[in-house]
Amino acid sequence: MLLNLKIYNYALIDNLDIDFTDEFTVISGDTGSGKSIILDAINLILGKRIDKKKLNSKKCIVEASFKINDKHLNFFLENDLDFENITLIRRELNINGKIRNFINDTPVSANILSKFSSLIIEVHAQHENLLIKNKIEQLNLIDKVADNFNIITNYQKLFNSYNDLKDRLNSFLNKRLLNDDEYNLYKFHYNEIIDSKLRINEDLELEKEISFYENLTHNLEIIKNSNHLISSEDLILDNLNIIRNYLSKSDKFIDLENRISSVIIDLNDVSNELNIFSEELISNNTNIQQLNLRYDVINGLMRKHNVNTILELFEIRDSIKASIDKYENFENEKNIITDKLNTSFIDLENASVKLSKSRLTIIPNFETQIKNTLKTLGMPHAIFKVCLEKTSNFNITGSDNIVFKFSSNPGVNEQEISKVASGGEISRLVLALKNIISSKVGIKTLIFDEIDTGVSGKIASYMGDMMRSISTTTQLISITHLPQIASKSQKHIKVYKEVLNGSTRTRIKILNKEERIIEIARLLSGKDISKAAITNAKELLNQ
Repeated sequence: MLLNLKIYNYALIDNLDIDFTDEFTVISGDTGSGKSIILDAINLILGKRIDKKKLNSKKCIVEASFKINDKHLNFFLENDLDFENITLIRRELNINGKIRNFINDTPVSANILSKFSSLIIEVHAQHENLLIKNKIEQLNLIDKVADNFNIITNYQKLFNSYNDLKDRLNSFLNKRLLNDDEYNLYKFHYNEIIDSKLRINEDLELEKEISFYENLTHNLEIIKNSNHLISSEDLILDNLNIIRNYLSKSDKFIDLENRISSVIIDLNDVSNELNIFSEELISNNTNIQQLNLRYDVINGLMRKHNVNTILELFEIRDSIKASIDKYENFENEKNIITDKLNTSFIDLENASVKLSKSRLTIIPNFETQIKNTLKTLGMPHAIFKVCLEKTSNFNITGSDNIVFKFSSNPGVNEQEISKVASGGEISRLVLALKNIISSKVGIKTLIFDEIDTGVSGKIASYMGDMMRSISTTTQLISITHLPQIASKSQKHIKVYKEVLNGSTRTRIKILNKEERIIEIARLLSGKDISKAAITNAKELLNQ
């Protein structure tokens, strides 16, 4: 239930604070006084889009408090929000266009704000009378009456899964597959790389080896000169042995002597290895031509596939292998996806049948309730039928085609509502639907914005009686221009404009009994309130 609404700096409103009760409340006022601005502000806290033209140079804040029960506890748990029986919703819009949303002072997205508000409050705007002619909305109404939330949620989950699989299959079929010639070419390239038995960095190693053997004479000279410097008489080793003998003459130099000995051993090893290396090179039968041929094979493969390294060539190999595997396994993969799609279709069809049966089950009683309600709204001969036919097509709402048919006059066959119902009849039909649905969906607050469009006189009075009846179980707030409806309310709020210091502002006033008489008289007669209007207003309030 909506307990309080605060609006700061929105359009003509600078500061508005309205308390609500669970009584039937009407809001009235002159055209342009700001009733629609209040409704817009309510829509803001319900996560609706923001008309930035209505923002001024100051920060806008819209805040509402609601009394809720434990029925909504799961929503708070699922969204990691603090649950409070008196829950506060706030939306802040700064002058730079930044929007912040809060539930119990916890920042939330507009989507979460909208989901929560849809659980506790429903706003019916003037233009929404036309929605009753919309087939999706008609199905939505039937699902609300049938309490199909879980059934349709499961159906829509299967519907989305089925469409995902269809898209996946189409995408798979539309992918460019190899033809036979391409397949054979890919196989040739793949085998060519495999048969080459490449090693990572083999090309770099070959470069070094080829370079070394191409300069063999020079390299042998390096070995010879190096060995000469190490082991020839009066050079490194001889001098090191002399140094070691000097150091051996005193125990103080034992560590240095040992280190010199170690160096001598290492240099002897180096000299021996140089000798061995030299002998191997002299007797080496390495075929530099073969090395060059191997190097050319590797470079040829890299040029063919436009890569610079063997590692990149391996990536090409793996990519070719993936294409080959896809070609060879195409039918197998297609069958796997098709089998999943067929299973998904069966699940979807079963869910669709279940949804259709649930809808069909409640339709007879629903038709009767609507006809009986329309009688109380001055349409004793009204006929209302819901025609539901199962089709072979699936969409997000199921596989049913629905038509609401209507006739208000005896002897006239019912036809689609969009073809025969007048504005006043649509208004009464919408109210009849709201009367039935309000008790079904658990919504605790209903707001009507001139749902009474197109009616007057006793019909308006009938609608006022019904709104008051609805308010016994659901908080009902109605914006109206009709005195017959205003007189049925238990609380009356007037919206008016006030000019202060050259600035126009929207204000509200909760009317007492005498003020209600004047306001209802104004609704009856217009700007100039006559004595007769005052008398009629008193009579309306006493009915």
